[in-house]
Amino acid sequence: MSSRRLSTTTALRRNSVLDNSKKGCDPDLVPERAGSTGSLVTLIPPDKDQDVAMSRLLSDLETMKHLMFMTRVGGYTKKDAAARRTGRDERQHAKELVNYTIVIKKSLIPRSVLHNIGDDEFMPACKVPVDNGHIEIDEPYMVIGCCGLNNIDLANRCSEAGIILDARFWRTGVSTEALYLTLKFGFETLCLHRISLQTTEGNLGMRGWMEKAIGVEVECIRKDVLYLGNDKYIDSWDYAVFDHDWYLSVEKNLQARIAKR
Repeated sequence: MSSRRLSTTTALRRNSVLDNSKKGCDPDLVPERAGSTGSLVTLIPPDKDQDVAMSRLLSDLETMKHLMFMTRVGGYTKKDAAARRTGRDERQHAKELVNYTIVIKKSLIPRSVLHNIGDDEFMPACKVPVDNGHIEIDEPYMVIGCCGLNNIDLANRCSEAGIILDARFWRTGVSTEALYLTLKFGFETLCLHRISLQTTEGNLGMRGWMEKAIGVEVECIRKDVLYLGNDKYIDSWDYAVFDHDWYLSVEKNLQARIAKR
């Protein structure tokens, strides 16, 4: 592609951002059941048949070691996972969030991970209903996490992105693609202006991903805002991605990382 054409394409996308900023966000674009398909992972709506897998995930200490403020003594039961799901479903119906379950087909699981997965962790092939039709998963698959957009503020065109990923899939490219699909939906469908991501000082993987893959520096450090229990608090390290960054560089940077996988 010539530099002249690249410049023209960039200008068109930049104009799209400016147009979107004038329109604001349409609440009707926040789906009841959202889904998206990537080359490695599929994002599907949370459902009750995922509750056992999610309770296992949320109870795993390695998976949750940077999210200790979310953990429960004794872990999450199936009932706990169901209550969390229904509560988030209600918030999605109220247009406050977009919630995804991250799944991966058996044939796409890296060999280095596959030997650590039990047969009982796989779910059968199925068609998953979403707002605009269905997503077909044509082979056994497993639930490996959740992600989405939280605290959607349509008036100010802002939201927060988050992800919880099975520790066995860290550093496999899964989180990059899941967050890419989430950010893409936020900026290109919801026309958001700002999406923040929050982590902790000790989560060097997420901090490195934000600073190297996304290319943004920590925006602020909020002191003692995450409560761990027993009168102990930790800081939140906050990052943010803006719509102009997405169109000018972030989208292309993430696409390149996904292509290299």
